[in-house]
Amino acid sequence: MKISENTEFKIDIKTVIGIIMLTTTLVGMYYTLQEDIQLAKTLPPVEVKRLEYDLKEKWNHINITELKEKVSMIEEMNSILSEEIKVLSTLVKDGTKTDGKLDELAKQLRDLKSKKRK
Repeated sequence: MKISENTEFKIDIKTVIGIIMLTTTLVGMYYTLQEDIQLAKTLPPVEVKRLEYDLKEKWNHINITELKEKVSMIEEMNSILSEEIKVLSTLVKDGTKTDGKLDELAKQLRDLKSKKRK
């Protein structure tokens, strides 16, 4: 392909209008961004105040403590339920009586649930 004075280039009017609109939009965005940058340079820097930092730290500490308590409660419930499953599987295999072990485990679960509500 050879480009010369006689080369024809055909573009419909919709494409020309689209290119003009796109160029206008990009130029407008550029100048708006430059204006925002200049404005930001004149503003004082934002400082995190000590009170704000302390409040966030306190909030984080409270939430971490609550999560630790919940995790330990879930671990306790897991161990109790695992033991209960062992007792029940033994009962199903042997057909023997519980010897009060299931009642003791149920009481431990009730205690955990009441502790959780506080």
